[in-house]
Amino acid sequence: MTMNDPYRISRDDTSRAAPPRSSRPPRPGGAVLRAVLWVVLMVSAVVNVIANNLGDGISPLGMGAGVVSVACIAALIIHHFRGRGA
Repeated sequence: MTMNDPYRISRDDTSRAAPPRSSRPPRPGGAVLRAVLWVVLMVSAVVNVIANNLGDGISPLGMGAGVVSVACIAALIIHHFRGRGA
């Protein structure tokens, strides 16, 4: 009697293909969004460094740029994990 074991690896079992990584199609514009987030992150990080080094203490411009930098990092992480698939 033959048992069907889905976890058994055999050389003659070529009829089954690997399951798709994700059932969702890739989102349109995902690469563009990622590129824009990276550019905004770099610009806001540079503004943050310059603004905080020029003034005495913490400047509102530097603080705002820091918040934008953190938001871009969070958005990039979320975009990465949502794009990976289930």
